[in-house]
Amino acid sequence: MARECKVVNGIMTMKVGVQGRILLGPSGGPGTLEVPLRYAVVREGPEPKFILSKFYKVPVSIPEGKPSVAFTHIDEAITFPRPPADEIDSYIVYVGFDPAGEKQQPAKKPAPKPAPKPAPKPASKPVPARPR
Repeated sequence: MARECKVVNGIMTMKVGVQGRILLGPSGGPGTLEVPLRYAVVREGPEPKFILSKFYKVPVSIPEGKPSVAFTHIDEAITFPRPPADEIDSYIVYVGFDPAGEKQQPAKKPAPKPAPKPAPKPASKPVPARPR
């Protein structure tokens, strides 16, 4: 894995690249497959905090007669707000295979529904006083 970082207007942008290798087993053969890669940024510490996650299906072609083939993937736009200077060393980039893939993408929260309007109060009638 290799990375480059820059900060512009308080936004950290990272360029992260990985290289992998597909090894064919005894029954493997030529063809195309998709490698499920996930990039994740986490602030590690006593209370780890998820920063971002990106999922990619990287196509890899395996030619006839090759028992292995290398692949590379580069994400040039991993962006998030620049962390405070005292926290920057606790930000970790993880890259790995994610066979569950898109099924585990963080769910987007639905837009909040407007609060229901309270029902109008019925006009109250004065209660007559009871004689004692």
